[in-house]
Amino acid sequence: MWYYQSRSVIIQMGAVMERKLAAIVAADVVGYSALMEQDEQGTFERLRAGRKELFEPEITHHHGQIFKLMGDGLLAEFSSVVDAVECAVALQKGLAERNAAVPEDQRFQVRIGINLGEVIVEGDDRYGEGVNIAARLEQIAEPGGVYVSGKVAKEVEKKLAFGFEAIGEQRVKNIAEPVPVYRVTLQGQPRRRLLKAGRLRNRWLVPAGLAAVVAVTAGAVLGIQGWWKSSGTAVDEALIAVLPFENLDDDPKWQRIADGTTEDIITDLSQADQVLVIARNSTEAYKGKAVDVRQVGADLGVRYVLKGSLQAIGDRVRIRAQLIEAATGADLWSERYDRPAQDIFAVQSDVTAKIANTLGSQVGVIRNSQVKVAQHKPPNSLTAYDTYLMADAVALTPVGGVTKDGLIEGEKLFRKAIELDPQMARAYVGLAYVYSLLYGYGFADSPEQALSKLLEAAQKAVELDPNNNRAHGALGQALSWNGQPAQALVEFERAEALGPNDADTLALIATNIAASDSARAVRLSERAILLNPHYPNWYNYGLYWSYFFQEHFDKSLKYVKLVIGPSINEKSFLAMLYGYLNQPDEAKKAAGEVLEQDPGWTAEKFLTKWWIKGEHETELVAEGARKAGLRACATAAELKDNPNMIRLKSCDEERAKAASG
Repeated sequence: MWYYQSRSVIIQMGAVMERKLAAIVAADVVGYSALMEQDEQGTFERLRAGRKELFEPEITHHHGQIFKLMGDGLLAEFSSVVDAVECAVALQKGLAERNAAVPEDQRFQVRIGINLGEVIVEGDDRYGEGVNIAARLEQIAEPGGVYVSGKVAKEVEKKLAFGFEAIGEQRVKNIAEPVPVYRVTLQGQPRRRLLKAGRLRNRWLVPAGLAAVVAVTAGAVLGIQGWWKSSGTAVDEALIAVLPFENLDDDPKWQRIADGTTEDIITDLSQADQVLVIARNSTEAYKGKAVDVRQVGADLGVRYVLKGSLQAIGDRVRIRAQLIEAATGADLWSERYDRPAQDIFAVQSDVTAKIANTLGSQVGVIRNSQVKVAQHKPPNSLTAYDTYLMADAVALTPVGGVTKDGLIEGEKLFRKAIELDPQMARAYVGLAYVYSLLYGYGFADSPEQALSKLLEAAQKAVELDPNNNRAHGALGQALSWNGQPAQALVEFERAEALGPNDADTLALIATNIAASDSARAVRLSERAILLNPHYPNWYNYGLYWSYFFQEHFDKSLKYVKLVIGPSINEKSFLAMLYGYLNQPDEAKKAAGEVLEQDPGWTAEKFLTKWWIKGEHETELVAEGARKAGLRACATAAELKDNPNMIRLKSCDEERAKAASG
């Protein structure tokens, strides 16, 4: 394959493809799969009507054209970026007006992303960087929102009356530089002055302006003098520099793969809340040079350095990675990955995600190293970050397993961290997880209060850091457990869009959707385990729940045994599974442990706790309870005490029969 490239035309294998500058609008419907599952025909008809009556006329009115339809989404091209933004705002306002006349569970919410960039024209299609960035902005936009790139905001800020709020920067796969992102404020608030492009998230460093300075003079790297801080960033946080991976092969194509591997690891690590990643342009100066890791640490102000290499060996490729403590030069972790080289890009994607999750997950190498450092500090010298780490270790990832005392102590420590740094979003995420475990394990003195505090903490986390995927995951869980499944699904989708390779986030989503979408939950759980080979036991929750509701009881039993602990939930499932598998002695023993922990246990009470409402799922639990010798149905008195309890059809019939007899 050969090509000749000029400013406007690419000639490739005899075909002429035009390049041009265009504004690209990407839009899609939030929660479309759930809407289709609820009412396939009605949803499809409403989508088609909305497209014909609103989207197509508005896009045409603003001199744009749709070049791709994708089921629940579309891509449109505009020659004027002003027209593109005005059209997007008109679409959101028009959709809001249409929704006012539609029942809440049938409303469409749309995300829109807009980018100004060069696109390649091939017939009626458009592709390239300009399209890719617009699609990424759409994925991370809020439901009902419009997100634009920095180029778009700069072009239209003084031409339109809308406000533009800086969100931060996002990395886009195969795009070298991070993209500044702005949210269009649709209510016509006064415009905010555009901020200089900078990483506003607490996980990113800004290598420019007042934030940081990296200069290369005569081959020497001058250290970073400071950085932009949005939530208590401190030198002792988990700052990591990913050095350019070394190509050990003579073929130059492998250098491109090595560069791509470096970029992908930076992108994936940036999704991990436990890690702060230094910008790639700060480490590019070290490419191809023999470096002293301790000097790199001093130059860049980082605690950890990740280095690696790539080598082709016959029809296989070997990728090595090594994490080093910068101050001492000590090896903290190393791994070698040998893979077939036929599909090198799939190998690159798989290995980089594994490295990122091994290092950056909630029980990852970096987090564990940080905890050890914090544990050896005098109490009066602990920073907000140290306190956060201590809280996480005692409450959420204790060596001996979760306990009530550990959760109570963790709550105190998370609140202490917040007191030291009120803007620390991840401390609120940790606090939300504490309340979810107090509720889920049955440790809460007041379950209702635990749910309320869970929701409050998760909402605050999202408010402080709207681009934190784990904050959105926690909010999804809070909404789900507070009986708002539709809103929860929106948050889970946003969490996945923001952290598509964050294994912890994928496993959390799987656990929470297992009863409503067990097939997807299994896929997410399996991907989480693939991404994080040293995964914690709780990743199995989504699997045992899902397989139970799919009636694969033997598989469910396998996974529930991996997580059995103090929680009554696993004991309840264990009893039901033994009942279904016709193992009466084991079922009786497990049921006894359930009743010892909660003498008033019934299937209806259990289902109410988890907001499981599907008829198939609820009756499956009820029948499992009966087979285990547990009560499926609450008494009339118990229903009176808890009027919100889920009432099963089979139980209503049973109660009616008992009342008449």
